[in-house]
Amino acid sequence: MFAPVVSLMVSALLMVAGAVEALLVSVGATTAPVAAELVVTLIIAVFLTAVLRIVRAVPDIRRESAATARAVTNIGAVKPSEDTLVGRRLKLFKEAAEAGNDCEAVLSARSALDDSEMANKHHLDHALIWALPVFGFIGTALTMGAMVNSFSNALDGQGDPSVLIAALKQYVLPELASAFGVTLVALFLSVIAFGTMAFVERSERASVVAADEVFLVYIARLPAKQAAPAMAGLTQELAQSRGRTEELVKGLDALRTAVERLSAAEARPHKYTLVREP
Repeated sequence: MFAPVVSLMVSALLMVAGAVEALLVSVGATTAPVAAELVVTLIIAVFLTAVLRIVRAVPDIRRESAATARAVTNIGAVKPSEDTLVGRRLKLFKEAAEAGNDCEAVLSARSALDDSEMANKHHLDHALIWALPVFGFIGTALTMGAMVNSFSNALDGQGDPSVLIAALKQYVLPELASAFGVTLVALFLSVIAFGTMAFVERSERASVVAADEVFLVYIARLPAKQAAPAMAGLTQELAQSRGRTEELVKGLDALRTAVERLSAAEARPHKYTLVREP
């Protein structure tokens, strides 16, 4: 909300100060119709809004670059709680390692989400940049419409060639230069805005790539530590299973010994004695 308000105020001040009229004259316009000045003022407001929205990402890019530089030097200097690309990756990295999950797959998903988030972040900025030449063509159409109206009013009903030539010099040619001047201003500002947008998006994507590279190197250098939590849990489960198996084997051995003794006792001949009670 801050950027549009500031842009409108600055554009209005430029129009009042005569800077808009001077801009039209500088691009070849011999006159500055009110319609052309209003459209150029709107174009400047849209341009400033887009640029102010785009440059808001510059502090974040610097912060991400500083965090990534710290991570390259020493991964321990990055805190998992900090809201940076490397900080979020470090937090996911530790959580995945503790849970025994695939750390590389988790980081790859995080990278895809960050890239999508940055693409969605500038949708409105791209729309504003796209609107700049459109407003330029609208200003050209309005100026040419006013030109045709003035030209038709200047002609008389006799079709005198001298009157036609004078009307062309007075109404058509100057207004035509002003009309195309509006489009020229819009196209020039859209090129500047698009260049700024491309530079910022390139820097943001470079930050994502740099953060991914830090943790790919980290994974490659510390495979044992990555597997340690999962291996510890697996070893504990195997130890418990082995203990239960040993107890079962001991029980089976005791049962087999008892059965063997019973079978041996049954196989021996028995001597029976009759006892007569008095």
